[in-house]
Amino acid sequence: MHRARALVLGCLLVAGAATAAPVVQLPEGGRAVEVIPKGVLCGPVRGGWVLEGRTLKPPPRADDATRTLELKVAADEASCATATDTVVVVATGPFPRIDSASTTFYPDDGRLELKGTGLKNVAIVWSGTPRGVDPKTASLDGQDVCLEPNSPSECAVPLAPGLPTDAALSWVPAYGRRGADVTTYDANGRFLDDEYFRLRPGRTVLTRPLVQSSGVDLSKGPGYAAVTHSEAVASVDCGTARCEVTEGAVSIRNVPGLNPTVTLRLRLVPRVFFAKGDALETSMSETLPVLACPLSAVEGTVLRDAEDSGLVMRLDPACAHDPRGLLWTVNGARVRVERVVKAQDGTYVLLRTSGTNEPQVTVTAITSRVDGTVVASETVDTKPVPDPRATLELPGHGTIDFVPTNRPAEVTVASNGGLGRFMLRPLGGAYTVTVRESATLVQGEATAGGFVSLRFGYRLPTLPAELATSDLFLTSERVQRAVREASVPTNVESLVEFICADKEGNDEKLTPSRPHRVDYAMRNTCRVIIHRERLTLEEGNQEITLRVTVTKSDGSVRGESSVDQRLFLRPKGEVRVIPVQGNLGQYDRILVQVAHVADESRYALSTVDRTGLPSAQWTAIVRGGMFRLYTMATIPAGLYRATQPTGQLAINFGVLSRLALLNNEGQERLLGIEMGLMGLGLVPQSGDIQFPPTLAAVLGLGLRVPIGPGAAVGANAWIAREFRGDITRRTSGDPNTDTVVPSSKWSFIFGPSISVGNVGFNL
Repeated sequence: MHRARALVLGCLLVAGAATAAPVVQLPEGGRAVEVIPKGVLCGPVRGGWVLEGRTLKPPPRADDATRTLELKVAADEASCATATDTVVVVATGPFPRIDSASTTFYPDDGRLELKGTGLKNVAIVWSGTPRGVDPKTASLDGQDVCLEPNSPSECAVPLAPGLPTDAALSWVPAYGRRGADVTTYDANGRFLDDEYFRLRPGRTVLTRPLVQSSGVDLSKGPGYAAVTHSEAVASVDCGTARCEVTEGAVSIRNVPGLNPTVTLRLRLVPRVFFAKGDALETSMSETLPVLACPLSAVEGTVLRDAEDSGLVMRLDPACAHDPRGLLWTVNGARVRVERVVKAQDGTYVLLRTSGTNEPQVTVTAITSRVDGTVVASETVDTKPVPDPRATLELPGHGTIDFVPTNRPAEVTVASNGGLGRFMLRPLGGAYTVTVRESATLVQGEATAGGFVSLRFGYRLPTLPAELATSDLFLTSERVQRAVREASVPTNVESLVEFICADKEGNDEKLTPSRPHRVDYAMRNTCRVIIHRERLTLEEGNQEITLRVTVTKSDGSVRGESSVDQRLFLRPKGEVRVIPVQGNLGQYDRILVQVAHVADESRYALSTVDRTGLPSAQWTAIVRGGMFRLYTMATIPAGLYRATQPTGQLAINFGVLSRLALLNNEGQERLLGIEMGLMGLGLVPQSGDIQFPPTLAAVLGLGLRVPIGPGAAVGANAWIAREFRGDITRRTSGDPNTDTVVPSSKWSFIFGPSISVGNVGFNL
């Protein structure tokens, strides 16, 4: 449809521009009309046109090819061949019947709703200039066609939006033309002037706001409120002020100084209405603030529920008043001017108020209470005051929930709303604030203690110059934080040393987590040194546990040498030496363990890295001999005599000496050489062979497995020299009939045993 409309309009414009000959248009089926006052029309004609001299009759129904003819005009028929003058005749469509009373004009929307019959292809021509605009630059002229009516009696024709309500509207019959050289006749052959085609809508409906001004500027004389259709305003009333309608505006003067607003009551001319929803009204009212100087509030500075808050207003650059010489009020309460900054886009004024809890505030500047002339006024909505949300972090150690006194913590502040940002402010007697490489750092004062709420200033970085560093209001956190020392668990290897002397007597610093061997002669030189002087103030107090455990070669603990202390270390303290006490023996194992006390209330522990607190341990073994010679009590539960006569020897007991090879840890190896005295067969046997209880000297090998301090189980193989009587054989169960069994005093015996004791020395 849009393409068809553009095609029709284009054809009309091209046809109008392509000829300078006069145009005569007649409706289809109309009477014959004398087209020219003298001479003749040169034929021939086609398409149903009827030519008789100067008279021409249109066809009953024209087609597109013969609707428009260009005919020559001559003095007589003989001159037609050489005639140069021409006239254009057009057969228009039947004239429509337009119901002007029911036609509605929407100048703001650019639409004309026609009512009537025969509306198809009827063109609407408009011409007009909005009030207050130069006609040379903003004249609105044009035409459009009703191509497809909404119904047989309705058609909406698009017009240029923004036409005045008294714009000149005319209609053009279907396929007709318009212009100064166009002559139109009706179906009866009567000449029609331009007034015949003039269209006067029964209703003109305004849809845009009539008053376009947001305030009335009275700084340089009468104020003006711009209106979109001043020609449609029949009268205006301003109450106690004086106002009148001018070209494109309403002139306002004599506004009372104590009244920050003026109410315009506008009444429209007949047949013009203002659309308010579905209702059409003939009058309207608009309340405008009186702005002697254009004034606006900077977004993000007008806050609600903030004590001693500041708000920033911007005066237009055209305002020549000095803000410091004016009387400023906020909701009627006087406020003071704290700072004034002039910028290219205006003058910024920081006003310090006592705060408000109202949803709106009205800021007014007047010359004085006596004069009462309003210089500027603005009503603005307040925004809820944002709350700061701060996080404290020790670099490299994670977040903390207290204010440290011995080192600075980095502060990160977020907000639950607002355009500004919070800046941490120092609080005397509690903490100080420094800025380092764009990071904000806080540190509690050394003498401070207890709890404190961080205090923040709210700033708006988009403000010009020094206003960007001015606190609009001060607020404190809703929570309190403890003010105390921040103890950071330090590496204990840098604080604690384990030192023993080498074989030349020189002190040797032992490396943690590695085994060391101490010469036996230097066994009493070992000591633990606590370097409290290495602890810095930033690391804070440290609480550690020191455990020194000395274990003998048999696994038992040497109690007199053990140390288990909980140490509280303060920075810059003195060196403390803790010797390893007791008379250490060969292969004694010294274990030194140092660890921090896992106390989250003391240490600033990372919430991300929970790998454990720093700890360290040292291990040293006292050197000893390669062999161990010792005496032990042995109880072989059952020995087997392998020499003839063989047999089981029950319940044996003896004392042995054992020589065993030692490993690097001072533990004897499994196999050793044993010799000693052993009581054999202490309980008689019930078998045929009767071994008398005897004392024997034994020599051989023994395999021992320790089962505890000084106790072991083993297997033994000995050569024994028995000091006994004869071995007898029992017959028929009669002890009086036993016979002597020939046997040697030397024998080979073996069997398991349990040994207790380890009294001896290392070689």
